[in-house]
Amino acid sequence: MSNALIVKPSDIASVTASGTASGYDPAYVGNDHMGVVWKSDVGASKSFTVDLGADVLCDTAMLLGCTGATSGWTLKVDANTAAYGASFTTPQWSGATLPFLAGAEMPVNGRGNALWQAPVSPPPASRYWRFTIAGMGGGGQAVVARLVLGPNLLLERNFSYGAQFGVKDFGSIKFSRRGVMLRQRGSKLRSLNMSLNTVRKNEIEALVLPLLERIGNTEGLAILTDPDAHAMRQRRMYFGPLIGDLLTIMRTADGYSAGLNLLSLI
Repeated sequence: MSNALIVKPSDIASVTASGTASGYDPAYVGNDHMGVVWKSDVGASKSFTVDLGADVLCDTAMLLGCTGATSGWTLKVDANTAAYGASFTTPQWSGATLPFLAGAEMPVNGRGNALWQAPVSPPPASRYWRFTIAGMGGGGQAVVARLVLGPNLLLERNFSYGAQFGVKDFGSIKFSRRGVMLRQRGSKLRSLNMSLNTVRKNEIEALVLPLLERIGNTEGLAILTDPDAHAMRQRRMYFGPLIGDLLTIMRTADGYSAGLNLLSLI
């Protein structure tokens, strides 16, 4: 698990789609409310195009909270620079058609997650990114709750073993004076606590601290604990805010540590 993907979502200027069901604006792929989703209209293949406002170098994309996604779906990513323009009649960079779901095992909530990683010949820093979801059959509708698109936080040495995986239950149980259980059910969110114990000083100053300063405790961060192809890869994805104090610790002259405690919304 030493090659985790850590991605801050790039800011999205606007989103358009090839077809959208009434009430499900494509701009919803850029908000952090997992119940507010983009849903396409009916069709075997649908796409949405993201405008980042400027050319941004992106090597990772995650499509999260995709209700109804199946193993038959596919994903294709295309990219255009600002100078090339927004038209995808002939994309400037065109990716391969990939399986949509990141792994065979679905998350417990039943909402699928997709993963795209830049290939050996990656796209240039681009402003316009098109995501095409196909293989849905004549009556299919694509659903995406959140798009995470951006550069991976690439450290020379990634996180250490000893990561903690848990669940936060927002329900409660009390007992009456007669010993009767009084239960109030609530949402149950997964949690992830991971340590970066061998980070170099220049990485802390140039990469980790700027990331923490941008997201604080109120913006979302995506983490995939192990991106290698595996049936469980969907379940290894986490997205949500960081909880608690955001600290980096100077352990030696060139050795720092940092911790990420994330409460996942997916």
